[in-house]
Amino acid sequence: MVNKKDLVIVALATFCLTATLFMVKPIGSQSQVGLSPAGTYDSWVDLNDDGIIDIYDAILFSNHFDTTGDPAKNVNVTKTPGMTIQEDLNISTSPSGYGDATTDVFATAGFDRIFVSAAIIDVSNYPLSYVNVSLTKVKWRWGIVNGTYMETYAPIDDPSRQLSISVWNTSDIPVSSGSSAEFAVQAAQCRLEFRGGTYPSSDWILLRVSVYLTVGTSSTPTVQNTYVTNMPYQQPKPAYDTNYAFFRTPLGFGTLTNSTWINVGGYSRIFVGITIDNASYFGVSAQTTVSLYLVYWGEEGYESLPAGVLNVTYYGFSLPAYSIQIPPEFKTRGFGCYLYFSIDSAAIVGWVDWHASIYLRNE
Repeated sequence: MVNKKDLVIVALATFCLTATLFMVKPIGSQSQVGLSPAGTYDSWVDLNDDGIIDIYDAILFSNHFDTTGDPAKNVNVTKTPGMTIQEDLNISTSPSGYGDATTDVFATAGFDRIFVSAAIIDVSNYPLSYVNVSLTKVKWRWGIVNGTYMETYAPIDDPSRQLSISVWNTSDIPVSSGSSAEFAVQAAQCRLEFRGGTYPSSDWILLRVSVYLTVGTSSTPTVQNTYVTNMPYQQPKPAYDTNYAFFRTPLGFGTLTNSTWINVGGYSRIFVGITIDNASYFGVSAQTTVSLYLVYWGEEGYESLPAGVLNVTYYGFSLPAYSIQIPPEFKTRGFGCYLYFSIDSAAIVGWVDWHASIYLRNE
């Protein structure tokens, strides 16, 4: 039977052994890969993870001295690594020479940026005089409400940010985009829409899409949010709604304005996007810009939006044109509001057709 005297002897022996080990000059350990130099803290040596390397770590070590086993260590990864998604799309072009295709829905939860690139890897008819493919929409999926998918989108029209591939000689295929387009993650799921065109023949284009998801980049998100307070007497609706306000605005009269009334009773959030659908001129370098500049809540006040929060520019050569920003978010503070838009154009005559897309949802 072990008595207290025996326990004291065992404890003293353990202490002497560990003290002897620490007195040995650590010549060999200094050269071990992955260990810090002698005299500095090393988390791998801190066996009980208390932030201090002391006699308690030495006792833990002595208790397992001269044992053998698998050297692999259990490690918890706390930072989400990057991930790459690749998909091939077949874009069938119509007799007009254009067609659209959308990727499968992919998860973006856990990441804060996506980078998109693409490559034309095959076409159906040789020779073709011209092939073009562009990324037109980034569609953010918020989930399913009453059996319907809820989506908002961040379309692309600014030439400086547009992901586009053009081929004049099909013998050069495959041809990549040469650069990537970056977007701030706005929802847990996403899908991408591309438009392809061939001239003069039409059939199909095979496009390879690559998406890189990552965290911790230094880029600034494009979204600019404004926030207001929801009125407490409004009954929340367990659904979402999408409204469209269509306009035809004459050009050549300086800066014009249009407004639309939005009934938001029962919803707590508004997301707004703008699309220019058609114009009286084409092939002329005359820019027309539609911008959201004011949200008016009546007696509850108003919000002025700085330039660049939400706008779309038609450059005279590509329609439809979409607002390039992630739709700005507003918290409702009443049963409805007016949205005010300004229209500026370098065209001296004509008209432009455009619409505002209004997405209503609850938290």
